[in-house]
Parts: sequence; structure tokens; C-alpha cells
Amino acid sequence: MKAVAAVALGGLLILSADALRTSLSVDESLPDAQTPIVSAPVRARTDANGNATGTIVSSKTGARARVAVRYAARFQAYIDDLEHNHGARVLFMGGIRPGHCSNASEHPCGKALDVCQLRRGVVDRRCNLPGRVLLGQIAAAHGLFEGGRWCNSDYGHTQVGASTSCNPARAAALRKANTALETETQLVSPALAAY
Repeated sequence: MKAVAAVALGGLLILSADALRTSLSVDESLPDAQTPIVSAPVRARTDANGNATGTIVSSKTGARARVAVRYAARFQAYIDDLEHNHGARVLFMGGIRPGHCSNASEHPCGKALDVCQLRRGVVDRRCNLPGRVLLGQIAAAHGLFEGGRWCNSDYGHTQVGASTSCNPARAAALRKANTALETETQLVSPALAAY
């Protein structure tokens, strides 16, 4: 696709030089027809894999974030749905970040978007985002996964692709283990339990 665009652009530039030469009659200061006029290449923004990026824009606030162009339509539909159908007001977003693509972070790949996140799992109340369950359902309707479904909740984080949500049995086991640890800490040092 890029090669076709470059050839088409080169052809237009040569045609433009020929049209200019014809309109000025023959001017010896113009380059001959064999020398194409080439302008400086336009640098497209890319993610960590070199893929072109798309920009997601809030229609209410103008907040912007960059994601991979192949997923931009999904993320844009998600933001539009939040704002137009669920009363959200997206004040800020975070998309592509520097780094390497990995399972730990899909942001460098352009496959993740943070909506109104102040820090992991905490969103700005002014954005009026729906609750975790509804936000997860909205994301799923657009082929996205909402991080609030993880056991280590990342409410406000949305990414492309299925991910392991928090298993209720695993969450119950984790709560039980934390309660046992808390009880043990209270028996060992009542002074520490006060903190």
C-alpha cells in the first residue's frame, strides 16, 4: 500500500514538473524530465512494532489518545458509547506508551487505552464512568476487555483481546488467604494490627 502511494505521489510530482515546464515554455533552469522531483518523506506516527497509529478523540472534551490504527475504530466506538449512552465525560486518556510490547503491557503495541485513570484501578470521579460490571459489558460489546474484571483490578484500562478475568473461586481463595494472614499478624503483634 505504501509503495503504491509512493509511486502515485512520484507520478504526480513528475506530471507537475512537466506541466510547469510546458506553461513556461522551455526553460533551461528546470530539471530535465528524467529527474523526478522528490519532497521530504512524511513521517507517520507508529507504535512499538512500527504500525501506524490512529487517534481516539472525545467528542465532549476533545481529549485525545493514540492507539494502533487497526484497533482505532473499536476504541473510538467504545469512547463514543460511554459518552453518548452512559453519561461519561472523558477528560483524559492514555494510549500508546514507550516500551516493548508484552503481556505485561499492551500500551506500546497500541492495543490498550486508559480512560480517566489517575493510577492503576482508580479513575477520576469527574469522568462519571459506569461501574466495573457495566463498564466491562460495554467494553465487551466493542470487542474489548476491561481491566476492572481482573482480580488485581485495573478499572479504567481497556485492551484488545480476551484476557483472564477474575475467577470467583480464585478471588474467594485470595480473600481467605488474606484474612488468615491478617489474623496471624494480629496474634503475633497486636500493636502492628492497629496500624
